[in-house]
Amino acid sequence: MGCMRIGLLSDTHIPEVAREVPLQVAQAFEGVDLILHGGDIYARSVLEQMAQVAPVLAAEGDDDYGETLRDDRVEKRHRLTVEGRQLWLVHERPYFFTLPSAPGEEAQAGHADGVPDIVVFGHEHRVVLQRSNDVLYVSPGSPTLLHYHRGLGTAGIIDISPEGAEVVIWQLEAEGLPPQVVAQAAVSFADCGVSGHRASAQALLHLPDDELDVLVAERVMGWCPTPDPGGADSSPRVWRDSSGECCPHPAFCADPSASIELNRRMEALGWHYEWQPTHPGNEGPWGYGIAFSSREHWVGLGVDCPSQIRRARCVLAILALEMAGGT
Repeated sequence: MGCMRIGLLSDTHIPEVAREVPLQVAQAFEGVDLILHGGDIYARSVLEQMAQVAPVLAAEGDDDYGETLRDDRVEKRHRLTVEGRQLWLVHERPYFFTLPSAPGEEAQAGHADGVPDIVVFGHEHRVVLQRSNDVLYVSPGSPTLLHYHRGLGTAGIIDISPEGAEVVIWQLEAEGLPPQVVAQAAVSFADCGVSGHRASAQALLHLPDDELDVLVAERVMGWCPTPDPGGADSSPRVWRDSSGECCPHPAFCADPSASIELNRRMEALGWHYEWQPTHPGNEGPWGYGIAFSSREHWVGLGVDCPSQIRRARCVLAILALEMAGGT
């Protein structure tokens, strides 16, 4: 069976933060078949330096300019087939699901070019190894400006075979010292639940707010609906938490305080809420990227209207816990 070894780096910002790519990167990439750069290259000399090690492809960063953009090796998005698997090289992490901006509009799922098996990206200046549904996201950090701090940072290698992928991200050390592993992951493509989570996402995107509120209360908050003894019928009207205490009627899609409570619950379960503005025409038409992120998983939505942000959190919270195997 074949296997392709690929060197990964991003956000070099040369010559603003360093004169050249640290020599340790070339040493770590010895024997690779290809090098992928996740953008914010700045100087074309970075591509030339890496090309002495192996062929190079690069994503166009949001801060790249001049002759670097005119290089044939630089594109907004490279779509590669590696050992039968689809790999995207982009600068900013893409969001494959989008919420409609108004009731009655159609929610969107997937992407015009389909959904890849692996996404290599940069922009965030941090190491990322996460799964989202059946997609592996990899950011190698930066060899020169990790976490926006100047100095030796990180680079990585991904080995791809038809059966799976193995990724190792290294912290580069001073000359003469071996690099230290800071993150690694092995993924079997046979384990990918290709349609399950995507189908679930599509269904959640179309639910009305009141149904989403109930799902969040039950699946995320762990609340239990019980009949209101003073009500005219036996329909569930009172919510109780795990200790039996009464909870307010769920309104996570509309009530800011309920949305904050949802964030607290997700943090307690090991998930961090994050959002970032996106650029129209870059990865999609939306204005915001909304996500929940854990150590191993990431799930995000594109949102083109601020009024949909709380609804997006509800959809993502349900998907996140479903993807991670529940609470």
